[in-house]
Amino acid sequence: MKVVDPAGETWRVKRRWLPWRRKVRDVPDVPVDGLFVGGDDPIGMILAAIGLILLVPVIIALAVMLAELLLLLLLLPLWLIVRGFLGGAWPIEVWRGKTFVGAESVKGWSPSGVRMHDIAEAIRLGRQGTGFPLGESATS
Repeated sequence: MKVVDPAGETWRVKRRWLPWRRKVRDVPDVPVDGLFVGGDDPIGMILAAIGLILLVPVIIALAVMLAELLLLLLLLPLWLIVRGFLGGAWPIEVWRGKTFVGAESVKGWSPSGVRMHDIAEAIRLGRQGTGFPLGESATS
C-alpha cells in the first residue's frame, strides 16, 4: 500500500511474497547500432568480433536475470502453500521511494495485514521513528 508522510514523500508498505527480494540490476544501455558494420574485408570482421565480445557480457547478464525470474516463478506456489496453509511468517517491507528502509516478519496473513496498516498509519502521521520496522534493516 502507498502512503504519503507529512513531508509529502511517498512510502510503500507491502508483504514480500517470494522467499527473497529480487535484485533489480541496472543494465547499461549498449548501443547496438554500428557494432555490426559487416563487410567482407578483414577490418569489418575485426569490428564484428569486437562487437560480439562486447555483447557477450550483456547476453550473460540477461540470461542470469531470466533464470532468477523463472526460479522465483517456480518457487512461488510452494512458498504460498508454506506461508498460507502452514502458518508461515510474512515479511513486511517498508520502502521510501526506491530505497529499502526495513522489514519485519509477522506470522499469519491477518496479523501481517494489521501490522501493515499500523506501519502505514505511523508513516502518514509522521511517526517513523517510533518502533517500525522491526527486524532487518536496510544494511542487512
